[in-house]
Amino acid sequence: MVNILKWDDSLATGFEEVDLQHKKLILIIDDVYRSVQSDRTEYAVRMAKDLKRLTDYTGYHFSEEEAFMKRFSYPGYEKHRAEHEAFIAEVARQIKTLSAPDQDAGFMFYRFLGTWLLNHIAKSDHAWAEFIKKAQGA
Repeated sequence: MVNILKWDDSLATGFEEVDLQHKKLILIIDDVYRSVQSDRTEYAVRMAKDLKRLTDYTGYHFSEEEAFMKRFSYPGYEKHRAEHEAFIAEVARQIKTLSAPDQDAGFMFYRFLGTWLLNHIAKSDHAWAEFIKKAQGA
């Protein structure tokens, strides 16, 4: 298995706090990858801790990002919020399969997380960031 999730400056929104939060999410997802690679006896404990951090921090980040969009009356707010809700629901659905030390399932979950996050940042987050920059006259 190859670790494919890396921060790239092309992902930057131009809003430092949001970019730092995205970097932290990448680090948490990388921890999921390391848990998938761990010994079968450590897998369940490590994965449980990673999933708790992931769900807690994702909730925090999404609420911060949504408040930011609302503050600037971003017209795509509801669609963006729906993407966040769909991600949370999918993570909750997939978490149920990760209690057993099934490294293949763990790796597929890691790939889902990484792919979703990078695509979401590159498309949806960049869209609201550009809108806000224009609204600010930047």
